[in-house]
Amino acid sequence: MFSTVKDDMSIESTLISKERKNAKFPVEELTNVWDGGKEETELRRKIVKLFEDDPVLKSPPICTMTREERFTKATRKSAYIYRNLIPNNGLHPGSREFEHFSRAMPIENNLLVHMIAFIPCIKSFGSQEQVAKWLPLALNLNIIGAYAQTELGHGSFLRGIETEATFDKKTQEFVINCPKVSSMKWWPGDMGLNANHALVMANLIIDGKEYGMHAFIVQIRDLSTHMPLPGVTVGDIGSKMGFEAIDNGFLYMKNVRIPRENLLNKNSEVKPDGTYVKKASDRLMYGSMVNLRVNLPKSQAIDVLAKACTIAIRYSAVRRQGLLNPGGAEVAVLDYTLQQHKLIPQLATVYATKFAGEGIIKKHQAFLQNMAKGNISDLAEIHALSASFKASVSEQCTEGVEVCRRACGGHGYSQASGLPFLLCKITPSCTYEGENTVLYLQTARYLVKCASKQAADLPESIAFLVQPIQDMKGSITSLDNLIICFKNSAALCVQGVSKKVNEMSNKGLAMHEVWNKSSVQLVKSAKMYVMQYIIGAFVSFVTEVKCSEPIKEILQDLCCLYGLHYINTHSGEFLKLGVLSAHHCTLAEETEIQLLEKLRPNAVGIVDAFDFTDSSMESCLGAYDGNVYERLFDMAKLSPLNKEKVHQESYRHLRPFLLEGRDILEGVKSKN
Repeated sequence: MFSTVKDDMSIESTLISKERKNAKFPVEELTNVWDGGKEETELRRKIVKLFEDDPVLKSPPICTMTREERFTKATRKSAYIYRNLIPNNGLHPGSREFEHFSRAMPIENNLLVHMIAFIPCIKSFGSQEQVAKWLPLALNLNIIGAYAQTELGHGSFLRGIETEATFDKKTQEFVINCPKVSSMKWWPGDMGLNANHALVMANLIIDGKEYGMHAFIVQIRDLSTHMPLPGVTVGDIGSKMGFEAIDNGFLYMKNVRIPRENLLNKNSEVKPDGTYVKKASDRLMYGSMVNLRVNLPKSQAIDVLAKACTIAIRYSAVRRQGLLNPGGAEVAVLDYTLQQHKLIPQLATVYATKFAGEGIIKKHQAFLQNMAKGNISDLAEIHALSASFKASVSEQCTEGVEVCRRACGGHGYSQASGLPFLLCKITPSCTYEGENTVLYLQTARYLVKCASKQAADLPESIAFLVQPIQDMKGSITSLDNLIICFKNSAALCVQGVSKKVNEMSNKGLAMHEVWNKSSVQLVKSAKMYVMQYIIGAFVSFVTEVKCSEPIKEILQDLCCLYGLHYINTHSGEFLKLGVLSAHHCTLAEETEIQLLEKLRPNAVGIVDAFDFTDSSMESCLGAYDGNVYERLFDMAKLSPLNKEKVHQESYRHLRPFLLEGRDILEGVKSKN
């Protein structure tokens, strides 16, 4: 239907090859640093190649498929991966290979909630007997489970969950009910069409007394026919902004009976006579739930922004537009300082949040080891840090992807660029696993409590909040002074809002009023607290990492740029707190622009170091070879609307008017 247009060696390919030659550091070494070592890079590439070479996992480009096609293909791929590819190649959870699983997975997949929520919750909340029963079934996909917590009328406020599980002593069953429309489970992934079981979080009721939220395994579909069971109304909630290959569902339950044994009873149990036995602190349940929040930022936010940066920077390096010198040739968009100011700070964000996130994962692993021994003394700290980190990273990365999309001009709006897909994928991360405002407030509550204590009574990472403000010696642009600047700002924010809370409380205001009236300042304090953590963690990584001097310099520049860009974007806050002067802010802005110019020749090399394959990005703008325009034209030819030279259905509606126009024009011709 279309003629083939292809250049032997496009100008764009030549331009991006030149960019790579101009890089002033060894790209492969930076890839190794990103992965955590040369061996990890080799292992990741091996796993990625295993997935990409498998013919079962091939499918058409996303933008050429309907939602139903995307969902069906995602289910087919996911079932194959979890039942065949993973076990046959030793990619078991906990193995080194499994650490690279998210990078290897197809762009669209599902059954993820089954794997990362349903199964871990069985392990966390179930007794040994229950784990022995349910875990093999879930791992083998003999049952497909959803994690059903969020309700149509309740999300982050867990104590407000309305679904009820009432114990019936006569039958030794729990009766599950959604008393109102707002009580139905809404949003859980894998639940609408694929799941036949759900881990339902419901309010336990015994003899009319409420015992709070507990986890129950509820069968929702027949294992032979997959039809919904009596009392169960279940289905897909419809199209969303992203995740179109996932069956986010609704679940309405009326008098659904389950055996007493289906209450996951590692931490609490209901005896046959209705006696409620608490075996461990309720905080253990929340400690287990922190796991997903700790690991989510990397795969669902940081890697997404890394892909967006790769696309936007490669495209900006080959897209020529406008003149910098009158009478000269058109220049690459990336040569403009304003384009650098849009994109290179996003690169810095990727690196900062990546290495700061690894620090939190290590903290969480240590916490889990202590929790296994019954020690949950660090729970409040890890919860506060992981909550604010998830909120901050999801916000920064979502904003960053949108910056990258706009920076690509008109082509950034095309699905063929891959950027709209990435934006739709990352945006929900600001809401799921805790709505960001709620998470910030939870962190702020912890910080205010800490502000009333002595430094000796606080974790080392928190003690700075109640210690004297440090003086900066030298330039604001040094990494040490950036740490001091952010720590001082966080301390002053927390101390300021704590003072306000105490003053209002002393005046007799109810505490719920105090928190509501202080909420804006509380969120600001939580944001500044997590920013000081990210800056400090990134500086520590840059200082300690073993690498060559060129790589060290790149990382130092990105670290400094990250801190300065945040200061320049929020200079009013730093000035108001008295942490920085107008002179400091002027110097910060000038230094940021100098860093942009310094990093510009290395920009393509830095995104190359992420080592994304073309198939993992599915972007015409971000492919390694730089052949932007050929790829865009090839993708356009794949549009379903272009299958025939004449689209018959649309032509049928327009034909009468077009024929009328033909007659008018032919009449004009005949008169002439």
